[in-house]
Amino acid sequence: MRLLFTSVPVQSHLAPLLPLVTAARDRGHEVLFVTGPDGVWHPEALGLPAVAAGPPFAESAGRYRRAYPADVLAGLSAEERVRHLLVHGLIEIAAAEMAGDVAEVVRTWRPDLVVAGPAERAGVIAAASAGVPYVLEDFGPPRSAAFAEPGWRAVAEVVGRGGSGRGRRLDRVPCLEIWPASMRPDDTVAGGAAEWEFTERWPLRAEHVTPEPTRGPRPALLDGLPFEKTVYVTLGTGHGNLPGVLETMIRALHGERVNVVVTLGTNGDVARFAAQPPYVRVERYVPQKQLLPYVDMVVCHAGAGTVLGALAHGVPLVVAPLAADQYDIAAQVVRARVGLLADPGEAANGGGISADAVRHAFRTVAGEEGFRERGVGVAAEIAAMPSPWQAVDRVVAYAAR
Repeated sequence: MRLLFTSVPVQSHLAPLLPLVTAARDRGHEVLFVTGPDGVWHPEALGLPAVAAGPPFAESAGRYRRAYPADVLAGLSAEERVRHLLVHGLIEIAAAEMAGDVAEVVRTWRPDLVVAGPAERAGVIAAASAGVPYVLEDFGPPRSAAFAEPGWRAVAEVVGRGGSGRGRRLDRVPCLEIWPASMRPDDTVAGGAAEWEFTERWPLRAEHVTPEPTRGPRPALLDGLPFEKTVYVTLGTGHGNLPGVLETMIRALHGERVNVVVTLGTNGDVARFAAQPPYVRVERYVPQKQLLPYVDMVVCHAGAGTVLGALAHGVPLVVAPLAADQYDIAAQVVRARVGLLADPGEAANGGGISADAVRHAFRTVAGEEGFRERGVGVAAEIAAMPSPWQAVDRVVAYAAR
């Protein structure tokens, strides 16, 4: 079977989808990966065939920022900002600019199924317009149908302009969900009556963050550190250059008698952190799978990949959300009691973080073993979720119906 995969060209969106693509290849299916020109190197590095579509993501993001400057968004809540970004940024700008190229790939390559990655809708537009079956993958807590409705209306308008898709619900398709069930919002866990965006959710193990079968060698970055316990501080791959945030997190841990290991992301400036105590190490990039088996806590921005990675290794968290869906993710970390929120007042309102709040959360999590025990429980849950190979078999059967 021919499987076409589409993704936003951002590492945090590409990474959850790539294990599914390699699993499909391992199963003997023909695969093709479509993403922006700035993202094709990710699948190509794994030996996967890839095609560029649309402009570089930075250009689309720049158009969104110019169309909707900060003062326009200032009065929106965190949830409203996420919805605005999804509808007006990722769909009306990014997906619309990418959709024509994806449609041409669908027309010429003729896939049997399209799998659209997290928040990627050009693949949905192209598949729905051509009458090709499609499924989606998502990487955070599920959202309500009411939240998602404006986004799907925007997708339907684009599809409808091409003369297709009118009169049918484009969101009534399966969603591959890597978010563990115990970390869902309360009414989802309790079987509440709320209608969720995707009524058919298929669990999928987050293979990109799960521990390796055998623990790899201890990273050289940890050599010679003086203390028994180590805290990993990160803002993922996309936020490391935000001024003052990592500095505040590091300062919060000064004098706490723990090693502090910091990664900035591939574009980070290590020189910015030149003067540090001997128990603090700063690197541009180290794969978190290499670090997480050797750390005792993660202090981060509540990005999906970082949180799932920590929990897949049974490591508790201190979270300080900065943008987008990070506020929802942080709320589920707190609800599941696998970590604490730093600055519940300021961070919840986009007001930044304080060293005192991070330090207080760190001391609380470090002082209560229950946070780690609950994290180990979530790790076992993640490990038991269906593998990418099982998910490929399921989506292929869906496409063949």
